[in-house]
Amino acid sequence: MAVIPLHIVDAFTDRPFAGNPAAIIPNAANLGDEEMAKISEELGMEVGFVLPPDVSGADVRLRFFVDRREDSLSGHVLLAAFTSMVDRGIFRPTPAGVLLHVETLAGVLEVRLIAEADGLTRVVFEMPNPRFGEYVPVDEVARALGAPAEFLRIAGHGPQRVSCGFDQILVPVADRTIMRASLPGMAGIRVLLDERGAAGVALFCPETVREYADFQCRFIHPGDRRCEDIASGICLAAIGAYAVHHGLLPPAEVVRVVTEQGHLLGRPTIAEIEVRCLGDRIHRIQLSGTGAVVMRGSLQFNRFAGATARV
Repeated sequence: MAVIPLHIVDAFTDRPFAGNPAAIIPNAANLGDEEMAKISEELGMEVGFVLPPDVSGADVRLRFFVDRREDSLSGHVLLAAFTSMVDRGIFRPTPAGVLLHVETLAGVLEVRLIAEADGLTRVVFEMPNPRFGEYVPVDEVARALGAPAEFLRIAGHGPQRVSCGFDQILVPVADRTIMRASLPGMAGIRVLLDERGAAGVALFCPETVREYADFQCRFIHPGDRRCEDIASGICLAAIGAYAVHHGLLPPAEVVRVVTEQGHLLGRPTIAEIEVRCLGDRIHRIQLSGTGAVVMRGSLQFNRFAGATARV
């Protein structure tokens, strides 16, 4: 009988029962690929598996699974994993920040753990640099969303393919009523994404719920169990990159962007993005937030026949 410790952590929030939940397996060294896939299917949420690093210079390795599928990176699961490891005493944050490196399929990424005055740990982590693709005709996006085309631009800038880990179509929205509206259905969005070869549609609007936020965001991805994400780190990094690249925020060497997401789903989140520029080129993006551990428990099961553990 295998007894596997388990944490559930709400990410991009400072309190339980908000934010985006993720399951974390803090010691997955003896689990095989099939067992990781089965665990993600059983839990019905994104799962992060913590392992010893395989590459020199990394402090820990993370693997990300959802619905039996392995992803190269998940921002909210990464945040949840380090929140879990701090809770277990594996790492100890300081006010100045403890610098670590995490190995993922997206590469070795820098992570800093900062002890905040309220007792929370702020997890600051590097994201893949953006790739800007083609503009997507606004009429095409408007048909998919069932929204007026004239409101799908900000300062003259319209929908565009952007990647900070996977391709998505970013849609600037000038009217918050569109952000709060129910979508007419997933069929049109699915057709748009299939034709464009993108993973999802990210909407963002400068009319926010919180006064201190820069953008209210939504990320739509038909096909998964939940067609809208509570908070997607990869999506938020791409939105920050788009906003800086197109001058939607005052230019600076370091631009800080505050985003909110998940309000319509009853799970409000807050995240901070730091975009560093060299001239007119973005050369680094970091995402940060806090999390709350909401469950400490364990999985118990007989080892799957034929499962091979990775060591």
